[in-house]
Amino acid sequence: MSAAASRPHILLIHTDQQRYRSLGCTGNPFAVTPHLDAFAQEACNFQRHIAANPVCMPSRASLFSGRLPHAHGVWTNGIPLPRRELTAHEPEKDEKCVSHVPLITDHLVAEGYRTASVGKLHLTPTRAPGSYGYPESSARWEDPKMADWHGPYCGFEHVDMSLGHGEGTAGHYGHWRERNFPEIAKAVRSGAHRKSAPFPQAGDLHPSVIPVEAHHSTWVAERTIAYLESSAQSERPFFLFAGFPDPHHPYTPPADLAAEFARREVLPAQSADDEAATKPEGFARLLRDAKEAAHAKHMPPACIRLMRQYYEAMVHLIDLSVGKIFAALRRLGLWEKTIVVFTSDHGDWLGDHGLRKKDCVCSEQLVHVPFLLRAPGVVLPPECSAPMSNVDVFPTLCELAGVSMPAGVQGHSVLPVLRGTSAAEPAAVVSYHGDPRYHNLSLYDERYRFTWYPALNARELYDHRADPHELRNLAGATGLADIEEQLYRALIEKVARTNEPCSGRLCPW
Repeated sequence: MSAAASRPHILLIHTDQQRYRSLGCTGNPFAVTPHLDAFAQEACNFQRHIAANPVCMPSRASLFSGRLPHAHGVWTNGIPLPRRELTAHEPEKDEKCVSHVPLITDHLVAEGYRTASVGKLHLTPTRAPGSYGYPESSARWEDPKMADWHGPYCGFEHVDMSLGHGEGTAGHYGHWRERNFPEIAKAVRSGAHRKSAPFPQAGDLHPSVIPVEAHHSTWVAERTIAYLESSAQSERPFFLFAGFPDPHHPYTPPADLAAEFARREVLPAQSADDEAATKPEGFARLLRDAKEAAHAKHMPPACIRLMRQYYEAMVHLIDLSVGKIFAALRRLGLWEKTIVVFTSDHGDWLGDHGLRKKDCVCSEQLVHVPFLLRAPGVVLPPECSAPMSNVDVFPTLCELAGVSMPAGVQGHSVLPVLRGTSAAEPAAVVSYHGDPRYHNLSLYDERYRFTWYPALNARELYDHRADPHELRNLAGATGLADIEEQLYRALIEKVARTNEPCSGRLCPW
């Protein structure tokens, strides 16, 4: 038996825009997530897992590369991950100059793994012109030949792709829906049902005409199971990424689930009238805009409540789909051979602070996400309260799989922390904005979140034990001056130590 054949399989289940307190096992008493809650009973529930950035592409690039955003170069959405195969150039002439950020997929392939992805990846821009050649560009998928394309892509040997969210989700999923549910696809294109949205100012809050059986969450589960079935007897272990597009906005669950969850209770949104006065300008601007009735983010309490109900319906459908995947793992004899992770890239305000969706500011609701880990044959504690970053996922999986750690990875395996042989590293959040005044850098330890806006020299400090919703900025408080200074110095040191702004280079001069 080869060394690779003895290694565990890895299944990484990844959602989009799912905040921490969205599951029963993470503290939401109204969530209907029985399969993930049951999984949490067998897994380690990381209670302070922090995304390295509050929006999709930078966070996902950090997960796959094990590097913070200022080291992998994807500082916001719309910037492709620096990869030689994605760059319009002749690599044989200047390969040493072209930036190339290695990913966990590259490393595992070199270690004998097969790699596959189902669903959303978002490692290159979805709104780029088709001429740029990015496989995740929606414009590329206007070509029907793309239905036959399945990679390779960013270290994945096989790809079944979805692009976008809600009823507009495209890619392989879009072709599948068009082929198998033509009447539903026609209804989506007509958009007649969207004209009676209950809160028009929200724009993207309504029941969907796509039923559960035609939904992308169901499709992700079905394609994931198909890959598991084809892999059950292979000698090579697999790394399989299952990327659910939900519960990212638009908030459009299937109509029957929308009706069911509109009758259910939800957690109330949290905000304070005087928040804007204590926040740095970048955050205060969002809060002020949200209070203006004409602004797109303005939402009455009934709108916020319905948004939360529909969000929970979308999470419930993910849970149903994950339950099918777990059942397939057991049926195929893979459950005790597979490392399983469930996590997300960032969260959603969902009406907290009077806001929804996300932005390029650090917030508990945006960067604190679920992380559940089960590794057969490895004793893990039922929960971990120490901070963990999503840059730590790469090295943690490598240690669990028994493979070496490549150079350039900035994260750290959390296994020594779980064993009690090492202290946890504070988790950093590096967030950039089109306006440099709103660049912000953050650090999470086990209790506090500290944020610094360098251009404004503005600070935030929150005690999550006393203020879990971050309604009171404690920066400048006399009694916490020593803690604030310690976190500030630790943040500066971590950012300086990990700063590698070398990505994106195409030629020598």
